[in-house]
Amino acid sequence: MFVIASSKNLVILSFIFLVVFISITKYADYDLWWHLKLGETIYNTGNVYKADEFSYTFNGQPQFNAEWLADLIIYISYKAGGLICVNILKASILLLTFLFLFMTMKNLHQDENAGFYATIITLVLVLLSIRFRLFVRPYLFSYLFLPIFLFIISHYEKKRNIKILYFLPLIEIVWANMSAGAVFGPLIFSLFVIGEFIEKRTNSMLLIVLAAVIASSLFNPEMENIYSLVLKLASDPYSKTVGEYQPVSLQLLWGYGFGYTFGYQILAIGSIIYFVFMRGWKNIYHLLLFIVFFIESLLQVRIIEFFSFVSVIFFANPIEKLLKSFSPVLAKKTITNLVISILILAIAALSLKSKIYSFGIGIKERAFPDSAIAFLEKENIKGKMFNSYSLGGYIIWSSPSDRKVFIDGRYRRLYSPDFYNNYLKMLSNTDEWKSAEQKWGFDYALLEYDLKDSRYPKHINENADWALVYWDDHSAVYLKRIEKNLGIIEKYEYKITKPSFNDFSYLQQYLHSGNAHAAVEQINKEISLNPENQEPRLAKAFLLYNMGSFYHDEVLRELEICLKLKPDLSAEHSAIAFILINKGLIDKAKDEIKKASRINPDDPGAVYLKERLNPKRITGHSGQP
Repeated sequence: MFVIASSKNLVILSFIFLVVFISITKYADYDLWWHLKLGETIYNTGNVYKADEFSYTFNGQPQFNAEWLADLIIYISYKAGGLICVNILKASILLLTFLFLFMTMKNLHQDENAGFYATIITLVLVLLSIRFRLFVRPYLFSYLFLPIFLFIISHYEKKRNIKILYFLPLIEIVWANMSAGAVFGPLIFSLFVIGEFIEKRTNSMLLIVLAAVIASSLFNPEMENIYSLVLKLASDPYSKTVGEYQPVSLQLLWGYGFGYTFGYQILAIGSIIYFVFMRGWKNIYHLLLFIVFFIESLLQVRIIEFFSFVSVIFFANPIEKLLKSFSPVLAKKTITNLVISILILAIAALSLKSKIYSFGIGIKERAFPDSAIAFLEKENIKGKMFNSYSLGGYIIWSSPSDRKVFIDGRYRRLYSPDFYNNYLKMLSNTDEWKSAEQKWGFDYALLEYDLKDSRYPKHINENADWALVYWDDHSAVYLKRIEKNLGIIEKYEYKITKPSFNDFSYLQQYLHSGNAHAAVEQINKEISLNPENQEPRLAKAFLLYNMGSFYHDEVLRELEICLKLKPDLSAEHSAIAFILINKGLIDKAKDEIKKASRINPDDPGAVYLKERLNPKRITGHSGQP
């Protein structure tokens, strides 16, 4: 019995290790930073922030502050030991989350042995399902409070002791000061009460507890605004431009996003099996929970994790029933527990090789505009800044207090829909940009350059009033051509190359005018400004390639440098393949095409070259790298 108990504990310890292991990630989340700044403000002043201090566009206007306690806790963890302690905070919250999920499922077990293994399988799937949403923001605390509600309700269902429910209002008060997700507390308990009354298990105290839970949700600085914020974000058409508010798509389920959502899909399918084939619909509370959270998870990606939590109630049932048919195997508990422990640890080992998640401690490499901000400080660039939405939070955290942002991630918590809509228009419309320039008086711009051209005001490259003076593979700085900026422009301006998302058609003018050699010389100077920025090198390679085969060796050298800088871009591999084909190195070219296709099966260069490498078409020169 001691051996069996020890082996069972080994399974639990393996799962704990997996949770902690998955919590150890490098940070690339932009919103973490403005939450840290808000927490720092509370810590330093002893007061909950009420008005914005970090932007010049909404300075002094009301700032949503119902999540103040979470902001403070996140900052205190950071102050205690940097991002290591932030990871510890995240791991601690997740461990408590899964503890309450475990206890909830234990209340629902029908077979202790099969139920234990069904619980472990379910929890692993939940962890994999929520992994892509494990950001340290206030809603992370909702990951804990929602399972606490589920556990308390399940305990009441099992014991029918009304006193356990008296904890719900107290928990709701804390939740309502940590996350707008606190609206899920009254929602879940309302669904439970409705189910109880429909199934004629009437108890007037349930209505009193429900009223207390709803009232408790209002004990926060914003009171009822936590409800209006959630409703506004759910119905706001502009919020759909932000990935987490978008509906689930086929691409997210079965295309590029399969690696993120396969756990969610398995949980959803298992839950449907429970309701359709195991008559789970007879439990009205369970049915309502499933309908509400499943539909919402389809409408908003960010609800996937909350559906995953509530799905443990449904999903474990078909798994438990399936495992009962393997009772003779499960009876060999020591071996079974050892095998399951090894499988859990194997999941952790496989995670090390994941390209989706960055294992480690600290900030993810090249995820934030540190170098661009350092450039602004070194050159003492001041004035009104236009910045990309995604960069705002990090600028707030890492820059001096006098560097106010134009916009950041506090949409609906500070910035209005009209303002955000105008921001989006500025990115694509020259006239909107000019109107904003007149209104706000921009002196410089700090832009994210992430190879997603929908987020970049490409028109600024053609605007003679602006000069590109700093550029790396993450961000770009432009200066307005005004008196105080002219000295910096003279020293750092990029006169030929520009952020073009690898579209080098703008360089054709130098080929047609016969000025290609002079252009290459100027590009060499621009490469020297930041040798690790690959796009000017690719621009140089484009010109050299089109200047004739005499330069192809130099093209190949530039492309190989680019590959070392960023080996995960398919276009560079297919470009090298072009050169190798023209040099007659067909086998090496095929290797590069395979590499490009593995990174991006739809890479146009790789697709073209696969057709070109038909034996009947192997000779000749066509196409451009």
